[in-house]
Formats: sequence, structure tokens, C-alpha cells
Amino acid sequence: MADLWYFLRLYLRRWPWLLAGTALMLTTVAANFGLLALSGWFIAATGLAGLLLAAGGAMTLDIYRPGAGIRFFAVGRAVARYGERLVNHEAVFRMLADLRVWFFRALLVLDAGRLAALRDGELLNRITADVDAMDHLFLRVVGPTLVAIIGLLAGVGFVALWAPDVALWVGLILIITALFTTLATGVRGIMPARRLAETASLLRERAVGDLQAIAELRIYGAMEERLNAWMDIDRQQAHARLKLGRQAAFATFAMSASGQLALWAAAFTGAGLYAGGRISGPVLAMLLLAVLALAELLAPLPSAWQLLARVRWSAARLRALTGGSPAVADPEQPEPPPRDARVELANVSFRHRTGQPWCLQDVDLSVRVEERIAILGPSGTGKSSLLSLLLRQRAPDRGAIRLGGVDLRHLRREDVDTAISHLPQRTVLFSGTVADNLRLACPDADDPRLWNVLQSVALDAFVESLPDGLDTWLGQHGAGLSGGQARRLALARTLLKPAPLVLLDEPTEGLDRATEKRVLTELDRWLVGRTLILIAHDRDRLPPLDRVLRLEDGRFRRI
Repeated sequence: MADLWYFLRLYLRRWPWLLAGTALMLTTVAANFGLLALSGWFIAATGLAGLLLAAGGAMTLDIYRPGAGIRFFAVGRAVARYGERLVNHEAVFRMLADLRVWFFRALLVLDAGRLAALRDGELLNRITADVDAMDHLFLRVVGPTLVAIIGLLAGVGFVALWAPDVALWVGLILIITALFTTLATGVRGIMPARRLAETASLLRERAVGDLQAIAELRIYGAMEERLNAWMDIDRQQAHARLKLGRQAAFATFAMSASGQLALWAAAFTGAGLYAGGRISGPVLAMLLLAVLALAELLAPLPSAWQLLARVRWSAARLRALTGGSPAVADPEQPEPPPRDARVELANVSFRHRTGQPWCLQDVDLSVRVEERIAILGPSGTGKSSLLSLLLRQRAPDRGAIRLGGVDLRHLRREDVDTAISHLPQRTVLFSGTVADNLRLACPDADDPRLWNVLQSVALDAFVESLPDGLDTWLGQHGAGLSGGQARRLALARTLLKPAPLVLLDEPTEGLDRATEKRVLTELDRWLVGRTLILIAHDRDRLPPLDRVLRLEDGRFRRI
């Protein structure tokens, strides 16, 4: 429940909307209660008056004020229900917007290792399905529960004003049945609701992963196996839905039966009061219809608390992903941002886990301001680990890494990110226009500057041939571009960022020799006044450099 309390506190930022929505829900309940109760009294009273007049008797009955009251409650119920829908849905949309902003902010502080461990489908599922499931917390669980409790107490109190004995029996029957049914449904629904959420999440993750790998699945003849796996998950999901459906049917029956029982108890007790002359016939009719209104008020509770298990599961998943801290936290008293891009590694040792071989061991390295170096080595020698240390995504086990003479651990993450422009090994592009993807690095860059950097990576002619040029929309992960084009666009974005230190990880991977030669030649003018650390495998595919080092067995060797 701690996860739910966390999100409830987050939702309380929108307390005016929540308060207004709850008030309108209570207004709707009160109008419905008043409409049934007053209608019962008025119908019974006019019926008795008609019988008395038909028998030759005489009486007076004010039909205008009760009639006006009925119209007031009828119109008020419709207006309050419409307003409640508007306000509550607006409140939920605002809370979901807050929740998504909170979620993305929590993801931003996570290190690349934790994010890389998440499959694309899993992260997508948490951003969409798990976040969307949280809108039920107020709209279908907390709100209806509060309204049911307040409405029941107020309704029983109203009945007690006329007939305490009726109120006692009705209150006992409805409260006991509602508690038992709600708790039983909520507890028994935990496992199937959890299973339903898990299978739904797994189906979404499999859908993303299998669609991305559909070519490989066809080549290796694994389509039938994957389809069988899908069918198995679907059967589990159907079984969980069946269990939840049966529990919901039982809860509906129990609540309906309790309402009927409360009605019979009210009728039996009320008849005795009527026979004793303690209440009139119209009042008895009013009380009976009021009991029906109370039973209707409690009907949504079991399904709401059945849904609570699904909400708890989503809340736990969101908290599990975002509840951790980054590998290197910001210091309480950070140093000022570095003034230059001088890089120093002093006796640095690093490994991913205790017991594993060292990626870097007692490494010393000094890179001067505006110096350009390359680090060569086969895969698995620690080159990517070195970049993660320079980006402050990881902290060394021993030694210190300094940027501009300041230990990275004494700098804010924001200051480190501002000082470094990084091209990762994996090409990262976003759904948006060509210009949007470039301006992520430099929001103020005008179109001539964008064309200039595109020319440097031999991409200007291609972008110019597109239907909308810089405004051409790219799909997810740069859909519409080849692998080499996507790589060059990512490189252009890296060069465009005005950072004094540039880290390039295999910048020309996937390019043909002619394009690679042109790109490497053009790099020079974008690196003026900047420090460069370039990661590569092949020495023959490098731009002009000041030094070339080889990383072997966790140590540097100059070549």
C-alpha cells in the first residue's frame, strides 16, 4: 500500500479539482437520494389523498412545493452528474499529465545501464498501460469509496430522523454486506487481477519485440513457436478474466440481495411503526425508496476494490523502475561548472560487478585542451566503459576522473551533460522532423546552420531531395532513413551541440569508404577549439589526430 500512498500524495497537488469532483459526486448522490425519497412520499401522499377524496372525505395537500422539489432534484441530478463527469475527467487528465512528467523526470536520472536493461516493449508498456491504469485510483476507487461512505452515513442518518429502528436494521445489513463483499472481492481478486495485468503487459512487450524481429523469426522458422507462445499467454489472460468475471457476478448478486434484504427489513419494521401510528403511510413509502437509493449507492464498491489490485500492481512497477537512485548522485554542494575540456584519469580502475575482470585497471590518462585522440581496441576491452565513466553514468571503483580540473563526482549531472557532446554506439533518433532531431542539440540553430552541418556529414543532398526538406517527418528510430543516413544525422546532431568536449563512438560505422572519407575530412572544422576523444576499431578509418592509443587488458598503450 506504500506505493498507492505515494501516488495519492502526488495526486493531492490537484486537490482543488479532486475536491470539486468529490463534491459534485456527493451532490449527484444527494440529488438521487432526494429524488427517490421525495417522489415516494409525494406519490403515496397524492394516492392517499385521492382515495380519501373518492370516499367522500375532505383534505388539503400542497402539490406545488413537493412537485417543485422533485423537479429540482431531477434537474440537479442531471446537472451535477454532467458537471461531475467534466470535472473528474479534467482532474484525471491533469493528474495523468503530472504522472507522465514525474515518470520521465525519474527516468532522466537513471544511468544508461538500468535503462538498457529494459526491453523496448517493457518500457513502452510502463509509460502507457501502467501510467494509464493509475487514472482508476481516484476515478473508480478512492472517489466512489469516499462518496459511498459519506452518502451511506448521511442516508442512514436521514432515515434515523424518521424511524431509528428502520435506520438500525438498514445500516447493519448494508454496512456488513458491503464490507464483506468488498473485502472478499478485493482479496480474492488480487491474484487473477495481477495475472491479467501481467499477461496484458507481456503481450504488449512480445508484440513490440516480435514485430521488430519478424524477419529473423521467418528466416529461422520460429513463427509457429512464437504464435503458440502468444496463444498460451492469451489463454492465461482469458482464464484470469473468467475468474474476475465470476467474482464480479457474485459481488453484484450479493449487493443486490443485500439491497432487497434491507428493503424487506425496512418494510417489515416500518409496517410495525405505521401500525403503531408512529409514522404515516407517505413517510413509510419515502423510507423504502430511500433504502433503494442507499443500496444503489453501494453497488460499485466491489468492482472498485477488485480493480484496486490492478492499480497496485501498476503502482509497484512504476515505483520499482523510478525508485532507484543514479549510479552517481549529484553532490550536495557541487563545484562550479568546468571552465575547459581538459580530461584527466588518475589511477582509475573500474569493473561492472565485484568478482568480474577489470575493464580498466590503474589507468592514467591526460588529454589537453583542444587535443584530439583516438582510443582503439577490439570489442570488450573497456572502451564503452571508459565513455560511461567520462559521461558520469558510472563511478570508478578507484581513482578519480577530472574534467577541467574538477572531479566529476563533485559536479552536477546537468553541468557534465552541458560540457560534453556524445555520439553513442547505438544510433538514437526520434519521431519528428529532420530539423527537430538536429535542434535537440542546439535549439537556437537556424536553418542555414542546419544545412551547414548536414553538408559536413554528406547528408545535405539527400535531405534537400525529401518532400519537405528539413521539415520532413521521420518515423520512430529514424524510420525512412537507411542505417548510414541515420548514423550521419546523429553525428550531425552531435557536432551541432556547442560543447567543449566531444566523445565519438564509432562515428563512421556503416558508411562506405567514399562517404566516410568525406565525413572525416569535414570533421576538422567542427572540432576547432574543442577536445575530441574518438573510439574506433580500425586505425585506417580515423581523421587527423594528435595521438592514437590502444586499450588492452584494461590499460593504455600508445601506438
